[in-house]
Amino acid sequence: MRPLLKALSHLQHWAHHADVFVTRDVHPSYRRGMQVFWWYGVLIALAAAFVDSYVTLYVLALGATKLQIGTLASIASFLAMLAPLIGAQWTARLGKRKPVFMLSLSLQFLMLLLALLAPFVISGPALIAALIGIMALRSGVSSVGTPAWTSLAGDIVPLERRGRYFSSRKTIMSIVTMLTVPVAGQIIDRGGAPGGYQLAFGIAVGVAIAAVFLYGRIPEPDSGEDRRPEKIWTAFSRAFLANPLFLRYTVLLAFWNLSVQLASPYLSVFQIENLKSSPGIIGILGTVSALTDVVGRQVFGRLVDRRGARWAFALCALLIPLLPLMWIPMTKPWHAVFVMIPNGFLWAGFDVSNFNLQLELSETKHRTQAIAAHSSLNSLANVLGPLLGAQLIETLGYAWDFVASGVGRIVAAGLLILLLKPFVKSASAIPVSAAAAPASPAESND
Repeated sequence: MRPLLKALSHLQHWAHHADVFVTRDVHPSYRRGMQVFWWYGVLIALAAAFVDSYVTLYVLALGATKLQIGTLASIASFLAMLAPLIGAQWTARLGKRKPVFMLSLSLQFLMLLLALLAPFVISGPALIAALIGIMALRSGVSSVGTPAWTSLAGDIVPLERRGRYFSSRKTIMSIVTMLTVPVAGQIIDRGGAPGGYQLAFGIAVGVAIAAVFLYGRIPEPDSGEDRRPEKIWTAFSRAFLANPLFLRYTVLLAFWNLSVQLASPYLSVFQIENLKSSPGIIGILGTVSALTDVVGRQVFGRLVDRRGARWAFALCALLIPLLPLMWIPMTKPWHAVFVMIPNGFLWAGFDVSNFNLQLELSETKHRTQAIAAHSSLNSLANVLGPLLGAQLIETLGYAWDFVASGVGRIVAAGLLILLLKPFVKSASAIPVSAAAAPASPAESND
């Protein structure tokens, strides 16, 4: 125990002098919250690394079909679409953000605990149905805390430090993910199914308990927001229709996400069934993607500042459609490395530029509601995509599903480029650091 405490002390000393918390010369009222929130990010990234890459594999290992995997993804997306609205209303009524998110995070990992215990209690088709329900609820309760998390994150960090702070925090979280995902894969390989998965998920639950405790130590300043509950749909529709350009962008992006979700939920299944990959290999490949994600965020963060969010978005949108097509000729597990390297890099750029575009195109006075409406509509696309993808795979096979996903992305990319006119000189960047984005649609609350 003493060596561990000594190592943590050295790490804390290094972090302070390297200013990884980005708290040097910051007002003392911010310093504690920024440091605790940074360490909370490390813990939650560690917990997520034992789970996120292996949920689909766990359900698959216990006997789920491709259609059931698609059903799980669709139900989870549907609950994730509705949950932020519930969370926002709850936060408004309570007048506090930290308890809402702490309960949301606790319930998320309680669902994971139930999922790892379920095989001890039930079996057969009932087990698969229970796991689908539990994992879908896990996604829903996770999204309940999103508005509270986002609001408090903005108050914890002063405006002039958000870019550097969130960049530093996200980088260390990505490094933790890269180091931990293959370890989880090895644990699962050695333990087999379901024991290896249960052990990995159990470790995640233990780390998450520490993360909840740490999050509770973050000071919660008064946000100054109007906490009176309002009519949700009225506010959202007014915000959504205020800017026709933002409305068209949201609709086209929903079509893009629908195309992505045709294939995305089934890539792990394809690796298991067709490439005969093991969870350990999939974990290593996830680390490769996470590494290029870190590089991508640094590269595209600077590119957005120099060339504009529209230009960077167009570049990524034109190249990402090639990714599902690259899976078709693969025959060996190691072949996936050729898609994982550009995958992390390009999706990092897409997330960076998409976040900046949401700020650029939405009306300032309606921004919160507009972005919430944007997220809900895109979540609806995430509901439909996996169901359509499952039907394509069942009737025509993986190759046709990947082709449909690639073609859909190409069409959506072309329409988005026509709308945004990224290569016209008047299309300029906004002076907001892309690294300040608290979370992308593909991320958990962190």
